[in-house]
Amino acid sequence: MANSDDEPSWKPAVDAVRKYYTFLSNDLGAIPSDCIVEPPPEGWPSITQDSLVGLEKTEAVVELLRHMPYIEPSDDYNTQVAFGTSVIDYRQIGAYKVAEGKRHQFIPVGNKEFPPHVVVLTADGEDYYGSLLLLDTEKGTATDYQPQAPRKKGVPDPETTSEIWRFAETSPVAELLASWEQKFRTLEWTANPFNAEGGIMLRYDRMTDEVRQIYRDHGWPDNFRREDCRIALQIWNRTIGNRLSQPDHNLHEITRQPPGPHGDQTSLESEDESDGEDGYNR
Repeated sequence: MANSDDEPSWKPAVDAVRKYYTFLSNDLGAIPSDCIVEPPPEGWPSITQDSLVGLEKTEAVVELLRHMPYIEPSDDYNTQVAFGTSVIDYRQIGAYKVAEGKRHQFIPVGNKEFPPHVVVLTADGEDYYGSLLLLDTEKGTATDYQPQAPRKKGVPDPETTSEIWRFAETSPVAELLASWEQKFRTLEWTANPFNAEGGIMLRYDRMTDEVRQIYRDHGWPDNFRREDCRIALQIWNRTIGNRLSQPDHNLHEITRQPPGPHGDQTSLESEDESDGEDGYNR
């Protein structure tokens, strides 16, 4: 991973991740700030080469994980960092201690398709519609690998291709996370901070457009009144469940397609997705 001579090799990636988490918390207000935990100067004590030996990762990977901020889960608030995407807490994995030969018990972080210098930073959710954010410590790049995303033209069949994740979007770590940040700034992605199970939303339907309008009404992104917006979102969140339970609601009615090219895929979203999922085409 590229770095100047006077800084640790892990620092650029850690700084990029920290900047993104800070944006989600301090700027967007999508994640509670007290859910973001910072390592001590010497790094997390539970994360060592010995405690992660079974994952068969390089020393550079372990050092990066030792100095990474993590996001603790919440029963009441959103802690997703992208749609269906939650941060993997390697402190807990290290405390459990991954013995040699036990890699298969820790999927996706133990997936043998990911080489020793590539580490999985996020999990793709119970429905597997989110992202596995893969960080290559040798190249300093991040890959947004969405196992359940529709396959784009030119991408081979995952059933017959090894390391299919290498065909996913890959950029320098800071650039990829900046692109995620930009999706929030344009409201291509939006957030309900008070939804602990699915706080990040992608679809363009009547429900998510209501959330987007609340952000706009409170000056997002240039003159954002964050606390006033949070109050408005909390009020909206109190009623949305009851509104969704009404048999004649039209809240999942699609209003438009997300921006960007969408004609280069070999499969489409399933019809029943509109009844419950926020969409996963990114």
